[in-house]
Amino acid sequence: KRPQHDPWKIQMLGMLLKYSVTINIKISVFLWSIISPKFVAMECRRTEQEVKDSQVLKNFVVMSFVYYYPFIYLAFIMPLVEGCDDVDRNGDGKHKTNSCIETIKANLFLTFITHLGTVVVVMCFGIATKWWAERSERQRLEKSGRGSTKYTDVEEQNKRPAFEGDSAYYLELMIQLGLVAMFSSILPSVTIIALVSNLIEVRVIAWKLIYICRRPAPVGQEGIGAWVYVMQLLCCLSAITSVGLVIFVKEPFKSDWKVPQENKYVMFIVAEHLMLMVVVFVASMVPPICGHTMLVMRQQEIAREKLLGSV
Repeated sequence: KRPQHDPWKIQMLGMLLKYSVTINIKISVFLWSIISPKFVAMECRRTEQEVKDSQVLKNFVVMSFVYYYPFIYLAFIMPLVEGCDDVDRNGDGKHKTNSCIETIKANLFLTFITHLGTVVVVMCFGIATKWWAERSERQRLEKSGRGSTKYTDVEEQNKRPAFEGDSAYYLELMIQLGLVAMFSSILPSVTIIALVSNLIEVRVIAWKLIYICRRPAPVGQEGIGAWVYVMQLLCCLSAITSVGLVIFVKEPFKSDWKVPQENKYVMFIVAEHLMLMVVVFVASMVPPICGHTMLVMRQQEIAREKLLGSV
C-alpha cells in the first residue's frame, strides 16, 4: 500500500521549489555583500577610482552569475537534462507552454517584487535605528541634565549613518537591466513591472538620502567608470539570449513548426550575429559625450582662454 502524503505539505514543497531561485538569490547576495569588501581591501590600488572599479567588476561578475544562471538553466539546460512538463494555460490547446517557462515567469515577477520589498524594509530599518539612537541619547541627556535635547543641523547630520556610496544602487539597476533585456521575451510585462518598481525605488532612495543618511562629501569623478563596460556586455548578452529563447524555447519554433534541430542551430547563429551587428551599429551611432556636455566643455574652454590668455 502506497503511503498517503499530506496535500498541504506537497503544496508547500512545490511552492518552495518554485520560488527557490529567488530565495537562493537573496541569500547569495547577502553573503557576497559581506565577503566582497574584504577581497578588495586586500588589493593594492593607487586611486579611489581603481578601488571602486575593482569592487564593481567583482560584484557584477558574482551577482550576474547568481541572478542570471538560474534563469538560463531553466530556459536552456533543464529541458535537456531534466525535462519540462507541458502546460496548456487555457485548456484549448492553443496556448501551449511548459513548466520551465512558467517557473521563469514566476521567479522574474517575484525577483522584482522582493527587491522592492527589500528596499522598503531596509529603509524602514534605517528609520527605526535612527529614531532609537536619537531617542536614547535624548533620554540620557535629559537624565544627566548636561545639555539641550534638541539637535542642531550639524549635530543631526553627524548622528546619521554615512552614505554607503552609489555602487550598490548601480549594481541593482544593472542586474534589473539584464533581467529585462534577456528575459522580457518570455514575460513581456516584466518591463512594466521593472518600470513601476524603479519609479517607486527612486523616490524611496531619494527620501532615504535626504532624511536618513549623512550628507556625503562631494567627490569628482569622470563618467561612471566600469559600469560602461558592464552595460556593453549586457547588451551583447541580451542579443544572444533573446535569439536563443525565441528559437529554442518559445513556440512556434520549439515544436509547432517542427523545424529540425540542425536548422535551428543555423538560424540561431545567423540571427545572433545579425543582432550583435545591430547592437554594435547602434552603439557606434551614440556619441561618447552628449551635446549638452560638449556645450558645457566648450564654454569652459572659452572662459579658460579669457581668464588665462596665453599663460
